[in-house]
Amino acid sequence: MQKIATGIRRSTAEPHRTVADRRSLRSLLLRHPAWTVAGILLLGFNMRPAITSVAPFLGQIRQDLGMSGLAVSLLTTAPVVCLGLFAPAAAPLARRFGPEAVLLACLIGVAAGVLLRSFGLVPLFAGTVVIGASMSVLGVLSPVVIKRDFARRAGMMMGLYAMLISLGAALSTATAAPLQQSAGGSWRMALLFWAVPALVAALVFIPQLFRSDRAPNTARAHVGGLLREPLAWQVTGFFALVASLAYAVFSWGPSMLQARGLDGTSSGLVMSLSYIAQMATGFGAPILAGKQRDQRLLAVALVVLTGAGLLGILFAPVWSVGFFAIVLGLGQGGAFGLALSLIVLRSANPHTAAQLSGLTQSVGYVVGGLVGPMAVGLVHDWSGGWGAVAVLYVAVGVATLLLGLGAGRARTLNTGANQ
Repeated sequence: MQKIATGIRRSTAEPHRTVADRRSLRSLLLRHPAWTVAGILLLGFNMRPAITSVAPFLGQIRQDLGMSGLAVSLLTTAPVVCLGLFAPAAAPLARRFGPEAVLLACLIGVAAGVLLRSFGLVPLFAGTVVIGASMSVLGVLSPVVIKRDFARRAGMMMGLYAMLISLGAALSTATAAPLQQSAGGSWRMALLFWAVPALVAALVFIPQLFRSDRAPNTARAHVGGLLREPLAWQVTGFFALVASLAYAVFSWGPSMLQARGLDGTSSGLVMSLSYIAQMATGFGAPILAGKQRDQRLLAVALVVLTGAGLLGILFAPVWSVGFFAIVLGLGQGGAFGLALSLIVLRSANPHTAAQLSGLTQSVGYVVGGLVGPMAVGLVHDWSGGWGAVAVLYVAVGVATLLLGLGAGRARTLNTGANQ
Protein backbone atom coordinates (compact mmCIF):
# COMPACT_ATOMS: atom_id res chain seq x y z
CA MET A 1 0.00 0.00 0.00
CA GLN A 2 2.81 2.36 0.83
CA LYS A 3 4.40 1.75 -2.57
CA ILE A 4 1.07 2.40 -4.24
CA ALA A 5 0.60 5.65 -2.30
CA THR A 6 4.11 6.75 -3.19
CA GLY A 7 3.42 6.01 -6.84
CA ILE A 8 0.22 8.01 -6.70
CA ARG A 9 2.01 10.99 -5.15
CA ARG A 10 4.71 10.82 -7.85
CA SER A 11 2.15 10.54 -10.63
CA THR A 12 0.23 13.56 -9.35
CA ALA A 13 3.44 15.58 -8.85
CA GLU A 14 4.82 14.87 -12.31
CA PRO A 15 2.24 16.98 -14.20
CA HIS A 16 2.99 19.93 -11.90
CA ARG A 17 6.71 19.42 -12.39
CA THR A 18 6.21 19.20 -16.15
CA VAL A 19 4.26 22.47 -16.18
CA ALA A 20 6.92 24.13 -14.04
CA ASP A 21 9.67 22.83 -16.31
CA ARG A 22 7.85 24.15 -19.36
CA ARG A 23 7.41 27.56 -17.75
CA SER A 24 11.09 27.61 -16.78
CA LEU A 25 12.11 26.65 -20.32
CA ARG A 26 9.86 29.32 -21.80
CA SER A 27 11.33 31.90 -19.44
CA LEU A 28 14.87 30.91 -20.40
CA LEU A 29 14.05 31.13 -24.10
CA LEU A 30 12.44 34.54 -23.75
CA ARG A 31 15.35 35.86 -21.70
CA HIS A 32 18.08 34.42 -23.93
CA PRO A 33 20.77 37.02 -24.82
CA ALA A 34 20.29 36.23 -28.51
CA TRP A 35 17.05 38.22 -28.43
CA THR A 36 18.95 41.24 -27.13
CA VAL A 37 21.65 40.93 -29.80
CA ALA A 38 19.07 40.59 -32.58
CA GLY A 39 17.04 43.46 -31.14
CA ILE A 40 20.02 45.82 -30.98
CA LEU A 41 21.15 45.01 -34.51
CA LEU A 42 17.66 45.50 -35.91
CA LEU A 43 17.35 48.76 -33.99
CA GLY A 44 20.51 49.95 -35.73
CA PHE A 45 19.28 48.84 -39.14
CA ASN A 46 16.05 50.84 -38.70
CA MET A 47 17.72 54.09 -37.60
CA ARG A 48 18.03 55.55 -41.14
CA PRO A 49 15.88 53.93 -43.91
CA ALA A 50 12.63 55.73 -43.05
CA ILE A 51 14.53 59.01 -43.58
CA THR A 52 17.04 58.20 -46.31
CA SER A 53 14.47 56.41 -48.50
CA VAL A 54 12.73 59.76 -49.18
CA ALA A 55 15.70 61.52 -50.81
CA PRO A 56 15.62 59.68 -54.19
CA PHE A 57 11.97 60.69 -54.66
CA LEU A 58 12.09 64.36 -53.62
CA GLY A 59 11.55 65.60 -57.18
CA GLN A 60 8.55 63.34 -57.73
CA ILE A 61 7.09 64.12 -54.31
CA ARG A 62 7.39 67.84 -54.96
CA GLN A 63 5.72 67.54 -58.36
CA ASP A 64 2.93 65.17 -57.31
CA LEU A 65 1.97 67.12 -54.17
CA GLY A 66 2.61 70.61 -55.59
CA MET A 67 5.14 71.50 -52.91
CA SER A 68 7.23 74.68 -52.89
CA GLY A 69 10.98 74.73 -52.42
CA LEU A 70 10.47 75.89 -48.84
CA ALA A 71 8.09 73.00 -48.15
CA VAL A 72 10.61 70.48 -49.49
CA SER A 73 13.32 72.00 -47.31
CA LEU A 74 11.04 71.75 -44.27
CA LEU A 75 10.31 68.12 -45.14
CA THR A 76 14.00 67.20 -45.23
CA THR A 77 14.73 69.20 -42.07
CA ALA A 78 11.86 67.99 -39.89
CA PRO A 79 13.19 64.52 -38.96
CA VAL A 80 16.65 65.86 -38.07
CA VAL A 81 15.26 68.64 -35.88
CA CYS A 82 12.98 66.10 -34.21
CA LEU A 83 16.05 64.04 -33.30
CA GLY A 84 17.09 66.94 -31.10
CA LEU A 85 13.73 68.18 -29.86
CA PHE A 86 12.53 64.81 -28.58
CA ALA A 87 15.86 63.55 -27.20
CA PRO A 88 15.19 64.95 -23.68
CA ALA A 89 12.02 62.84 -23.46
CA ALA A 90 13.92 59.53 -23.65
CA ALA A 91 15.11 59.35 -20.03
CA PRO A 92 11.75 60.27 -18.40
CA LEU A 93 9.92 57.77 -20.60
CA ALA A 94 12.43 55.04 -19.73
CA ARG A 95 12.04 55.77 -16.00
CA ARG A 96 8.26 55.67 -16.26
CA PHE A 97 7.68 52.66 -18.52
CA GLY A 98 11.03 50.88 -18.74
CA PRO A 99 13.47 51.14 -21.66
CA GLU A 100 12.30 47.92 -23.31
CA ALA A 101 8.68 49.05 -23.54
CA VAL A 102 9.73 52.48 -24.84
CA LEU A 103 11.99 51.00 -27.52
CA LEU A 104 9.23 48.65 -28.64
CA ALA A 105 6.73 51.52 -28.82
CA CYS A 106 9.15 53.65 -30.84
CA LEU A 107 9.74 50.87 -33.37
CA ILE A 108 5.98 50.68 -33.84
CA GLY A 109 6.03 54.49 -34.08
CA VAL A 110 8.52 54.35 -36.98
CA ALA A 111 6.27 51.90 -38.84
CA ALA A 112 3.18 54.02 -38.10
CA GLY A 113 4.91 57.16 -39.37
CA VAL A 114 5.92 55.41 -42.60
CA LEU A 115 2.31 54.33 -43.14
CA LEU A 116 0.87 57.74 -42.25
CA ARG A 117 2.95 59.79 -44.66
CA SER A 118 1.56 58.03 -47.74
CA PHE A 119 -1.91 59.61 -47.43
CA GLY A 120 -1.24 63.14 -48.66
CA LEU A 121 0.60 66.38 -47.96
CA VAL A 122 -0.39 66.95 -44.32
CA PRO A 123 0.03 63.26 -43.39
CA LEU A 124 3.43 63.37 -45.11
CA PHE A 125 4.64 65.98 -42.63
CA ALA A 126 2.82 64.41 -39.69
CA GLY A 127 4.30 60.99 -40.42
CA THR A 128 7.76 62.52 -40.81
CA VAL A 129 7.50 64.09 -37.35
CA VAL A 130 6.37 60.76 -35.86
CA ILE A 131 9.35 59.04 -37.49
CA GLY A 132 11.78 61.69 -36.25
CA ALA A 133 10.43 61.61 -32.70
CA SER A 134 10.55 57.81 -32.57
CA MET A 135 14.09 57.65 -33.94
CA SER A 136 15.19 60.30 -31.47
CA VAL A 137 14.22 58.16 -28.49
CA LEU A 138 15.62 55.02 -30.14
CA GLY A 139 18.94 56.75 -30.69
CA VAL A 140 19.22 57.90 -27.08
CA LEU A 141 18.19 54.62 -25.41
CA SER A 142 19.92 52.08 -27.68
CA PRO A 143 23.47 52.83 -26.40
CA VAL A 144 22.15 52.73 -22.83
CA VAL A 145 20.83 49.20 -23.36
CA ILE A 146 24.10 48.19 -25.01
CA LYS A 147 26.06 49.53 -22.04
CA ARG A 148 23.78 47.64 -19.63
CA ASP A 149 23.58 44.27 -21.34
CA PHE A 150 27.04 44.16 -22.95
CA ALA A 151 29.24 46.01 -20.48
CA ARG A 152 32.31 43.91 -21.34
CA ARG A 153 31.65 44.01 -25.09
CA ALA A 154 30.18 47.49 -25.39
CA GLY A 155 32.78 48.59 -27.95
CA MET A 156 32.11 45.67 -30.26
CA MET A 157 28.33 46.01 -29.95
CA MET A 158 28.48 49.76 -30.56
CA GLY A 159 30.60 49.08 -33.63
CA LEU A 160 28.13 46.53 -34.96
CA TYR A 161 25.24 48.87 -34.14
CA ALA A 162 26.93 51.71 -36.06
CA MET A 163 27.66 49.43 -39.02
CA LEU A 164 24.00 48.36 -39.20
CA ILE A 165 22.98 52.03 -39.22
CA SER A 166 25.11 52.61 -42.32
CA LEU A 167 23.90 49.37 -43.91
CA GLY A 168 20.28 50.41 -43.49
CA ALA A 169 20.98 53.76 -45.15
CA ALA A 170 22.86 52.07 -48.00
CA LEU A 171 20.13 49.53 -48.74
CA SER A 172 17.32 52.08 -48.57
CA THR A 173 19.06 54.29 -51.13
CA ALA A 174 20.26 51.51 -53.45
CA THR A 175 16.84 49.82 -53.60
CA ALA A 176 14.75 52.99 -54.04
CA ALA A 177 14.42 52.77 -57.84
CA PRO A 178 13.96 48.96 -57.98
CA LEU A 179 11.26 49.13 -55.29
CA GLN A 180 9.46 51.86 -57.20
CA GLN A 181 9.60 49.86 -60.42
CA SER A 182 8.26 46.74 -58.71
CA ALA A 183 5.46 48.86 -57.21
CA GLY A 184 4.26 50.04 -60.62
CA GLY A 185 6.09 53.38 -60.47
CA SER A 186 4.55 54.50 -57.18
CA TRP A 187 6.92 56.31 -54.81
CA ARG A 188 4.33 55.92 -52.05
CA MET A 189 4.46 52.12 -52.24
CA ALA A 190 8.26 52.22 -52.39
CA LEU A 191 8.34 54.22 -49.15
CA LEU A 192 5.76 51.97 -47.49
CA PHE A 193 8.15 49.02 -47.75
CA TRP A 194 10.29 50.44 -44.93
CA ALA A 195 7.54 49.87 -42.41
CA VAL A 196 8.27 46.13 -42.73
CA PRO A 197 11.76 46.03 -41.12
CA ALA A 198 10.53 48.27 -38.30
CA LEU A 199 7.68 45.85 -37.57
CA VAL A 200 10.06 42.88 -37.75
CA ALA A 201 12.32 44.61 -35.22
CA ALA A 202 9.31 45.25 -32.98
CA LEU A 203 8.37 41.56 -33.06
CA VAL A 204 11.92 40.48 -32.26
CA PHE A 205 12.05 43.03 -29.45
CA ILE A 206 8.95 41.76 -27.65
CA PRO A 207 10.96 39.24 -25.56
CA GLN A 208 12.94 42.18 -24.15
CA LEU A 209 9.85 43.09 -22.14
CA PHE A 210 10.65 40.08 -19.96
CA ARG A 211 14.02 41.58 -19.06
CA SER A 212 12.74 44.85 -17.63
CA ASP A 213 14.07 43.95 -14.18
CA ARG A 214 17.48 45.23 -15.30
CA ALA A 215 16.74 48.89 -15.72
CA PRO A 216 19.65 51.10 -16.79
CA ASN A 217 20.73 54.24 -15.08
CA THR A 218 18.44 56.90 -16.50
CA ALA A 219 19.01 59.52 -13.86
CA ARG A 220 18.28 63.11 -14.72
CA ALA A 221 21.18 64.84 -16.40
CA HIS A 222 20.93 68.62 -16.02
CA VAL A 223 23.23 70.42 -18.42
CA GLY A 224 23.38 73.73 -16.55
CA GLY A 225 26.91 73.06 -15.31
CA LEU A 226 28.21 72.82 -18.88
CA LEU A 227 26.70 75.96 -20.35
CA ARG A 228 29.65 78.10 -19.23
CA GLU A 229 32.27 75.65 -20.52
CA PRO A 230 33.77 76.54 -23.95
CA LEU A 231 34.93 72.94 -24.41
CA ALA A 232 31.35 71.67 -24.04
CA TRP A 233 30.20 74.02 -26.78
CA GLN A 234 33.11 73.02 -29.01
CA VAL A 235 32.13 69.35 -28.70
CA THR A 236 28.47 70.27 -29.30
CA GLY A 237 29.33 72.47 -32.28
CA PHE A 238 31.53 69.80 -33.85
CA PHE A 239 28.75 67.23 -33.47
CA ALA A 240 26.15 69.67 -34.86
CA LEU A 241 28.11 70.55 -38.00
CA VAL A 242 29.15 66.94 -38.65
CA ALA A 243 25.46 66.00 -38.38
CA SER A 244 24.48 68.91 -40.66
CA LEU A 245 26.71 67.68 -43.49
CA ALA A 246 25.65 64.07 -42.94
CA TYR A 247 21.92 64.80 -43.13
CA ALA A 248 22.41 67.23 -46.01
CA VAL A 249 23.85 64.28 -47.95
CA PHE A 250 21.09 61.94 -46.75
CA SER A 251 18.48 64.41 -47.99
CA TRP A 252 20.07 65.94 -51.09
CA GLY A 253 22.79 63.50 -52.20
CA PRO A 254 20.68 61.74 -54.85
CA SER A 255 19.46 65.12 -56.16
CA MET A 256 23.06 66.34 -56.50
CA LEU A 257 23.95 63.26 -58.52
CA GLN A 258 20.83 63.47 -60.67
CA ALA A 259 21.79 67.05 -61.48
CA ARG A 260 25.05 65.61 -62.86
CA GLY A 261 23.03 63.45 -65.27
CA LEU A 262 22.67 60.17 -63.34
CA ASP A 263 19.29 58.44 -63.30
CA GLY A 264 17.49 57.32 -60.16
CA THR A 265 19.00 53.85 -60.10
CA SER A 266 22.58 55.03 -60.68
CA SER A 267 22.36 57.84 -58.14
CA GLY A 268 21.01 55.42 -55.54
CA LEU A 269 23.85 52.98 -56.16
CA VAL A 270 26.49 55.70 -55.93
CA MET A 271 25.08 57.00 -52.64
CA SER A 272 24.94 53.45 -51.29
CA LEU A 273 28.71 53.23 -51.93
CA SER A 274 29.13 56.24 -49.67
CA TYR A 275 27.02 54.71 -46.91
CA ILE A 276 28.85 51.39 -47.13
CA ALA A 277 32.19 53.23 -46.84
CA GLN A 278 30.85 54.85 -43.66
CA MET A 279 30.69 51.41 -42.06
CA ALA A 280 34.48 51.04 -42.09
CA THR A 281 35.47 54.37 -40.54
CA GLY A 282 32.38 54.54 -38.35
CA PHE A 283 33.67 51.39 -36.69
CA GLY A 284 37.38 52.23 -36.77
CA ALA A 285 37.53 55.95 -35.91
CA PRO A 286 36.18 55.57 -32.34
CA ILE A 287 38.72 52.81 -31.67
CA LEU A 288 41.58 54.97 -32.98
CA ALA A 289 40.33 58.01 -31.06
CA GLY A 290 40.18 56.04 -27.84
CA LYS A 291 43.87 55.14 -28.13
CA GLN A 292 44.94 58.78 -28.35
CA ARG A 293 44.82 61.58 -25.80
CA ASP A 294 44.60 64.25 -28.52
CA GLN A 295 42.22 63.76 -31.47
CA ARG A 296 42.87 66.99 -33.41
CA LEU A 297 44.83 65.38 -36.24
CA LEU A 298 42.14 62.73 -36.68
CA ALA A 299 39.43 65.41 -36.76
CA VAL A 300 41.30 67.38 -39.43
CA ALA A 301 41.81 64.32 -41.61
CA LEU A 302 38.15 63.27 -41.46
CA VAL A 303 36.80 66.77 -42.15
CA VAL A 304 39.16 67.16 -45.14
CA LEU A 305 37.99 63.81 -46.54
CA THR A 306 34.38 64.90 -46.14
CA GLY A 307 34.96 68.21 -47.92
CA ALA A 308 36.90 66.58 -50.74
CA GLY A 309 34.15 64.03 -51.25
CA LEU A 310 31.40 66.64 -51.38
CA LEU A 311 33.23 68.89 -53.84
CA GLY A 312 34.18 65.88 -55.96
CA ILE A 313 30.56 64.78 -56.26
CA LEU A 314 29.55 68.29 -57.33
CA PHE A 315 32.39 69.17 -59.73
CA ALA A 316 34.62 66.18 -60.59
CA PRO A 317 34.08 64.30 -63.89
CA VAL A 318 30.93 62.20 -63.78
CA TRP A 319 32.89 58.97 -64.27
CA SER A 320 34.69 59.62 -60.96
CA VAL A 321 31.69 60.32 -58.70
CA GLY A 322 31.74 56.75 -57.38
CA PHE A 323 35.29 57.27 -56.11
CA PHE A 324 34.41 60.57 -54.46
CA ALA A 325 31.30 59.01 -52.91
CA ILE A 326 33.59 56.51 -51.19
CA VAL A 327 35.89 59.34 -50.04
CA LEU A 328 32.86 61.17 -48.70
CA GLY A 329 31.65 58.08 -46.88
CA LEU A 330 35.03 57.46 -45.27
CA GLY A 331 35.12 61.04 -44.04
CA GLN A 332 31.54 61.26 -42.81
CA GLY A 333 31.44 57.84 -41.16
CA GLY A 334 34.63 58.54 -39.24
CA ALA A 335 33.64 62.11 -38.36
CA PHE A 336 30.31 61.01 -36.92
CA GLY A 337 31.97 58.21 -34.96
CA LEU A 338 34.55 60.68 -33.64
CA ALA A 339 31.86 63.20 -32.70
CA LEU A 340 30.10 60.57 -30.60
CA SER A 341 33.39 59.43 -29.06
CA LEU A 342 34.35 62.95 -28.02
CA ILE A 343 31.33 63.03 -25.71
CA VAL A 344 32.94 60.25 -23.67
CA LEU A 345 36.59 61.26 -24.15
CA ARG A 346 36.04 64.84 -22.97
CA SER A 347 34.08 63.73 -19.87
CA ALA A 348 35.85 62.98 -16.60
CA ASN A 349 33.05 60.76 -15.24
CA PRO A 350 29.75 59.13 -16.27
CA HIS A 351 27.73 61.95 -14.73
CA THR A 352 29.48 64.54 -16.91
CA ALA A 353 29.14 62.25 -19.94
CA ALA A 354 25.37 62.09 -19.42
CA GLN A 355 25.18 65.88 -19.20
CA LEU A 356 27.37 66.41 -22.25
CA SER A 357 25.44 63.81 -24.24
CA GLY A 358 22.15 65.54 -23.44
CA LEU A 359 23.49 68.93 -24.49
CA THR A 360 25.20 67.61 -27.61
CA GLN A 361 22.27 65.62 -28.99
CA SER A 362 19.53 68.09 -28.08
CA VAL A 363 21.28 71.17 -29.47
CA GLY A 364 23.37 69.38 -32.08
CA TYR A 365 20.56 67.78 -34.06
CA VAL A 366 18.40 70.91 -34.07
CA VAL A 367 21.28 73.07 -35.32
CA GLY A 368 22.38 70.30 -37.67
CA GLY A 369 18.95 70.13 -39.27
CA LEU A 370 18.79 73.88 -39.82
CA VAL A 371 22.36 74.27 -41.08
CA GLY A 372 22.23 71.08 -43.15
CA PRO A 373 19.09 69.97 -45.03
CA MET A 374 17.17 73.20 -44.45
CA ALA A 375 19.93 75.59 -45.52
CA VAL A 376 20.98 73.44 -48.48
CA GLY A 377 17.40 73.31 -49.76
CA LEU A 378 16.88 77.07 -49.39
CA VAL A 379 20.21 77.98 -50.97
CA HIS A 380 19.62 75.63 -53.89
CA ASP A 381 16.08 76.94 -54.41
CA TRP A 382 17.31 80.55 -54.23
CA SER A 383 20.29 80.09 -56.56
CA GLY A 384 18.80 77.50 -58.90
CA GLY A 385 21.96 75.39 -58.86
CA TRP A 386 24.54 73.63 -56.73
CA GLY A 387 27.38 76.13 -57.03
CA ALA A 388 26.13 78.25 -54.14
CA VAL A 389 25.55 75.09 -52.12
CA ALA A 390 29.21 74.21 -52.62
CA VAL A 391 30.15 77.54 -51.03
CA LEU A 392 27.91 76.66 -48.08
CA TYR A 393 29.59 73.26 -47.80
CA VAL A 394 33.03 74.88 -47.71
CA ALA A 395 31.95 77.38 -45.05
CA VAL A 396 30.47 74.64 -42.87
CA GLY A 397 33.56 72.51 -43.43
CA VAL A 398 35.91 75.29 -42.26
CA ALA A 399 33.78 75.89 -39.16
CA THR A 400 33.74 72.14 -38.46
CA LEU A 401 37.53 72.05 -38.77
CA LEU A 402 37.98 74.88 -36.25
CA LEU A 403 35.56 73.31 -33.77
CA GLY A 404 37.28 69.94 -34.19
CA LEU A 405 40.61 71.53 -33.30
CA GLY A 406 39.05 72.78 -30.08
CA ALA A 407 37.07 69.67 -29.22
CA GLY A 408 39.97 67.33 -30.01
CA ARG A 409 42.34 68.76 -27.39
CA ALA A 410 43.43 66.47 -24.55
CA ARG A 411 41.20 68.09 -21.94
CA THR A 412 38.27 66.87 -19.87
CA LEU A 413 35.14 68.34 -18.33
CA ASN A 414 34.16 67.59 -14.75
CA THR A 415 30.85 68.95 -13.51
CA GLY A 416 30.94 66.88 -10.31
CA ALA A 417 28.85 63.89 -9.35
CA ASN A 418 26.16 65.75 -7.47
CA GLN A 419 25.30 68.61 -9.75
